[in-house]
Amino acid sequence: MEQINKQKTMEQKIINNLEGQLRGLEDNVEETRKVTFIASTSSVDRHGTVVNQKNWNIEKFNANPIVGYQHNVYGGEEANPDDQLGSARAYFETVKKGAVEEQQLMVDITFEPRDINEKADKIFRKIQHGSLRAVSVGFIPVADDNGSMGENREGAFHYFGQELLEISVVNIPSNPDALKRSLLDLVDPKEIKEIKEEVINKNFCNIQEKELLLLNKK
Repeated sequence: MEQINKQKTMEQKIINNLEGQLRGLEDNVEETRKVTFIASTSSVDRHGTVVNQKNWNIEKFNANPIVGYQHNVYGGEEANPDDQLGSARAYFETVKKGAVEEQQLMVDITFEPRDINEKADKIFRKIQHGSLRAVSVGFIPVADDNGSMGENREGAFHYFGQELLEISVVNIPSNPDALKRSLLDLVDPKEIKEIKEEVINKNFCNIQEKELLLLNKK
């Protein structure tokens, strides 16, 4: 039981940050404060991984949507209720890429008003201004019946499935410091010495592969 609980804890710490794009602003955005983002697609991301758009689990997210800034939503000593920027709804949209139809993950974010959350209002204003345009999804991989998180093919790692945890507005998607903290929390202290600092800081793809290898070893 201790080993199972340990594995569950480790799985919950694998946070993958992928780039999303601003869809556009509606004419009545000032009234609704709702902004639509393309949260995830089937394209190869900057880590050399592909998210399976047909196997997203978004039910828990929609039941309790977490919207943050720079993924600062996981608690800790400096937890602040204003880190929750508003409400959201994740859903799927089918788009055409040439002759092929593909599904992509969308999210509508409704930012809290200024009298409730000045931080949320500032981020909302920056989105309106155009200086913030990206979101990043935090998720945990879902394993198939054989315990595999995915497979390497066509030069990329393809996830079997994902559970959406949170969506954050970000300055630069796939923050290297966030990845570094995720990795150091994940590995056993005895294995940290095997991972060189320059790899953690410079090679995002290797970081993510290391996380998956370590998880599958447990």
